[in-house]
Amino acid sequence: MRKICKILVSMLLIISLMPFSNVSAETTDTSKDLETLISELIYYYGEDARTDVLRSLELIEEEYPEDYEIWNSVIDKWDIIENDMEENLTVAPDGLPEDDTHAFIVLGFALKSDGTMEDELIGRLEVALNSAEKYPESYVLVTGGVEKNGWTEGDRMHDWLVDHGLSEDRIIVENESSNTVQNASYSFDFLYNEYDIETVSLISSQYHIKRASIFYHTMSLLKAKKLEKEPIEFLEEGNAGWYREDKTEESMDLKVRGMYSIADVEVSTDLPISKLEKLFINGDLEYDLNEKLNLKVYAKYDNDFVRDVTELADIGKLDSSEPGDKEIEINYEENDIILNKNITVSVLDEEISASGMNQLVAYFAEDGEFANEKAVRSLDIHLTSVGHYENQEEAAKVVQHMGGFNDLLNYQIDNDLISEEAYHMLITQSNALMDMWE
Repeated sequence: MRKICKILVSMLLIISLMPFSNVSAETTDTSKDLETLISELIYYYGEDARTDVLRSLELIEEEYPEDYEIWNSVIDKWDIIENDMEENLTVAPDGLPEDDTHAFIVLGFALKSDGTMEDELIGRLEVALNSAEKYPESYVLVTGGVEKNGWTEGDRMHDWLVDHGLSEDRIIVENESSNTVQNASYSFDFLYNEYDIETVSLISSQYHIKRASIFYHTMSLLKAKKLEKEPIEFLEEGNAGWYREDKTEESMDLKVRGMYSIADVEVSTDLPISKLEKLFINGDLEYDLNEKLNLKVYAKYDNDFVRDVTELADIGKLDSSEPGDKEIEINYEENDIILNKNITVSVLDEEISASGMNQLVAYFAEDGEFANEKAVRSLDIHLTSVGHYENQEEAAKVVQHMGGFNDLLNYQIDNDLISEEAYHMLITQSNALMDMWE
């Protein structure tokens, strides 16, 4: 009966706090063509407007589901490249494919007016040679077609690698492109149509790796769609760079402008940014002892878009170790707008037990409130023994062993093996359990 009541209360919370029938994004603007939506997506990424990135992706998904798969992958990869990708220097890292299905793509650099190579291009080639020697079955594609004094970057790069011992049958030359966008396009024309390549990774100057990586990942997906082939996988982690001391990064604006060209769409300017208006809460109002808080937080914007911001919101913790009404404070901030919402939930009164405390330990372990598994296991073993004495109604042994449990908790808090929150909730319930059996 209690479970049924909790479900009904949860339904009431949803109905009372959310003025719409479902929690997926809702917008009235679904009439834009694919090119416009992609252009807006790129614009919003460049503006770091995450809500509008998600809104643009959802509009693409609704109208163009096949293209959504591509552009959702692009945004996921762009996030990884910008935030998590390690930039390797001097040589490609361990762990890349060791057969001839992998290719290193070496990006060119403008030649001197007499057609000879700048030190920066030679530096990239030294990194390429190191990587090719580490992976002796891989192909090496050199790309660059701006001509100076009868020479292109691709031709000069080819000759340098051959002169330094790399077998000519491992080298692929692309010598028609004039910028990074064309580098990517023309490179994949070769790889998709003339070779059996499954994975690629980039070699360039360190500062250039991020911009080139998102270009190449995106271009590979677009070429695969056009040619109706399986995409060649871009391994961003397989990059290797030559380090230039006076230049270590490129602007987001440069990346965004290139992405418009990669996608072959018009440039977007001065688009409106979604403005946060309201917070809505979905979840349970009633909880059993030791039960975890179950709430979802949704943000609604001035264009009627709705987004799940549970992972981003600051949600107060629920102390469910004791019965009673508890106030939960919820805060969410976006673009300097801060919204707050307070709700009251109830922890239902029921007898404390060792098995219930074991469940609480499991919750805390899941949330990382212990330093290691040994600390969790020692508490679990102790409570399992107490549960046995509870079942046998051996009150003295319950009290005795819970006293030992308290000693163990005190040892753990003194040695930084348990968080303050977990310690407080467990010691409170332990004392209550002993009071029940004394």
